[in-house]
Amino acid sequence: MPDRRSVLLLLATIAVFGAAVELSFRLLEPRLGVDRDRLQALREHVRSDGAVALHEPRPHVLYARPPGVPGVNSLGFNDDEFRLAKTPGTMRIACIGSSTTEGGNPEGHEGSYPRQLQHILEERTGGPVEALNFGMAGWTTAEEMVNYFLVVQDYAPDVVIIHEAVNDVDPRRWPGFRTDYSHYRKPWTVVHYSLPYRLLVRFSDVFAASQLKTAAFDLQSIVTRPPQGPLRDAGGHLPPETAVAFRRNVLTIAEHARGHGARVVLATVPYDPQGGEAVYREGIDEHNRILRELAAANGFVLADVDARGRALAGGTHRFFLDLVHMTPEGNRFKAQVIAEAMTENGLVPQRTR
Repeated sequence: MPDRRSVLLLLATIAVFGAAVELSFRLLEPRLGVDRDRLQALREHVRSDGAVALHEPRPHVLYARPPGVPGVNSLGFNDDEFRLAKTPGTMRIACIGSSTTEGGNPEGHEGSYPRQLQHILEERTGGPVEALNFGMAGWTTAEEMVNYFLVVQDYAPDVVIIHEAVNDVDPRRWPGFRTDYSHYRKPWTVVHYSLPYRLLVRFSDVFAASQLKTAAFDLQSIVTRPPQGPLRDAGGHLPPETAVAFRRNVLTIAEHARGHGARVVLATVPYDPQGGEAVYREGIDEHNRILRELAAANGFVLADVDARGRALAGGTHRFFLDLVHMTPEGNRFKAQVIAEAMTENGLVPQRTR
């Protein structure tokens, strides 16, 4: 049996060795390319016992924003509080989409296209307009369709705008494609971390960095399955048969909205031709073509923001923060194109005197 002194010496040696490894690792982190922001995000996630900043799990749409956060309404959307009862004489527009609808710019909701659209239409009509922002960053048309039936339709909008093209690209890339996207999505499972794990993540960069590739701690890794095999975009091309879900989801929302008295606007999604991977540009192009086809075949109003941007003198590169998210100026351009399409198709009431 080792005596007490030997045990203490062994423990002290281990502690000194561990401290030396930890210190050396921290000094080498810049050269090793350790992502400090992701390291901090993991620590915040573990410290809060599974919480994710600015989002919470929801049973039918995976997640939404938690009410009570500044700028978030009781439904979990980045907007003012929505009144269920319509105000007489007020045009109500439901804007459906993801981050390109929600905001995605430094001014948040105030810089979003729905808020810009509301201002433009109020200026044109001289009357009140409600542009309700139902955008949620990261949602695909699957979540948007479920949210439409569970939430949006209850607000009886006069106009429904569907503006989505980018987030359905990844489900088409993932192997084992299913039209309900269950090959791509997974439920948000709240994980409770043990005390030793929390302490190791908190105090050891070595241990925390070792968890960055395997731990599901950011929003998309929590609700997205790792691909089980190679992605299905060989040569940068998406399997054409996988576009069926996007087409069905958009058409289902649009037909139901029209059947309940709303006019439907399909708004194409512009993107920075100098940004992103080719597969995303191709996917957005294909989804925009589908939006144009659905509008032409079914009599929906088309707001072709993508085409108008391509025709703009000097292009739209200056409007973009990344592949698809636009500056407030870019979102105002987007809103102007949508407002013009609505006006030309009789969706905007005449100016009151």
